[in-house]
Amino acid sequence: MNRLISKDPVYHILKLLQEQGAPNFRQTGMDERDLAVALKHIVEAGYIDSSGSGVTQAGLDYITGYERRSNDSRD
Repeated sequence: MNRLISKDPVYHILKLLQEQGAPNFRQTGMDERDLAVALKHIVEAGYIDSSGSGVTQAGLDYITGYERRSNDSRD
């Protein structure tokens, strides 16, 4: 799955938020500019709450859907 995570920064960021609440975003392995673009997309899509610290149901659905697709691709 590491190969798939590197292809979807939105998933990676959401997963870090889900697991750690407020992770150190240096863990994403992204440069500042790419991270800003990904975060903008995440906020606009409603994947995190208004405070930016919690994953919404839409974000959880994104995570679940991505993991399901990645598991299906292994089969």
